[in-house]
Amino acid sequence: MDAIIQQTISGYTGVFAAFTISNEKLKNDVESFIIELNTLGESCADVMDFMTKFPSSGLQQKYSDLVASIASPAPTGADSEGSENFSEKKLPSVKEFLEQYRPSYNAVSNGGFRFRAQKAYENIFAVAQRTEDLLEMNIILEKERLLWKIVTEDLQDIYEPILAATDPLNTGVVKQFEKLMHICTIADSDEELSYRTDIAMQENQKYNYCFMTRMTASIILSGAILGYILCKNKFRSWLQPQSDLLLLIALRQSARRAYELFQNSFGWDFEYFVHDEWMKLWLLLPVNLDGNARIKQVIDPQNIDVMRELLFNEILSDKSIEDVLLHEQQHVYYFQLDKKADEVNSRYQAEADRLNTHLLYFKYQHQLQAVAENNGVKLPDKQPQ
Repeated sequence: MDAIIQQTISGYTGVFAAFTISNEKLKNDVESFIIELNTLGESCADVMDFMTKFPSSGLQQKYSDLVASIASPAPTGADSEGSENFSEKKLPSVKEFLEQYRPSYNAVSNGGFRFRAQKAYENIFAVAQRTEDLLEMNIILEKERLLWKIVTEDLQDIYEPILAATDPLNTGVVKQFEKLMHICTIADSDEELSYRTDIAMQENQKYNYCFMTRMTASIILSGAILGYILCKNKFRSWLQPQSDLLLLIALRQSARRAYELFQNSFGWDFEYFVHDEWMKLWLLLPVNLDGNARIKQVIDPQNIDVMRELLFNEILSDKSIEDVLLHEQQHVYYFQLDKKADEVNSRYQAEADRLNTHLLYFKYQHQLQAVAENNGVKLPDKQPQ
């Protein structure tokens, strides 16, 4: 399963761990939901695919229903199966009734990361300061949708840390979570939440096609120029001059065709690639240094100048292959280190960890890791991508 999908699923399933569920049927429903959610995660290629299928599969509405059911206390006198005993029942005061939400509130507070959900419960408790009448209490809870906000605020407790821990250049993910958070502020029911989320996912999917095309174009162009550079260096070693020369000619033509395609079909010249920060990033062969791809390690930015020089002075020029081989580069292409690669990568990794330390998302991940280790559970290692 994709690492980011796994972490997103952990955010959803972690909500259930915060509650004590005594109702056996509800407990079984939660277990079934978690199985379905993991199955969906396994079938998705990336987090964008997952967030598109999550509402359309009906799992988002099921999640909302489950959270609402768990957060709502069983009626006074109810047994573990949810059956209610009506004999000799005395109506509770408003404060007594609302105190039934206290265990759920304590569970949320003890988690340390669900600040919006915590505030939603506090707003419910505050109703006891506004009225002593149970009927008026119910009117306030319904009119102000205070119980429903437990669901929407809890969703935002999941979305907000992920958004904050996302690379701001990755607008495909940023826009998606911004829309989801906005929907949480305006949706007034399960049906509206599911409907608006489904529309947002469809709209975001269209945007992602364009967004991913830009990234793919940068990877293709960078790869074509890098292949040309490597082959040219190999030819100069004179180990297999004939085959290397033929390959160099082919790679030069391939890089030229790729660039001309982007320029003629999309209007993207080299300066467009460089001035678009997202496309420029992918020219520099980024490697993710954290589980949410917020911090990346890239090759030396000076290589942009090398690409520009080789593209216009060699690849796109009318120079003969002899003149190309005799051309003296003004700039040097810097590859990643070989002998000290592990040492350098460790320093980059440490710096990425430092830059991410203040973010709630990574604090939560570290807490999950610590809890898992204390319980002898092995979580997937953080793999740069």
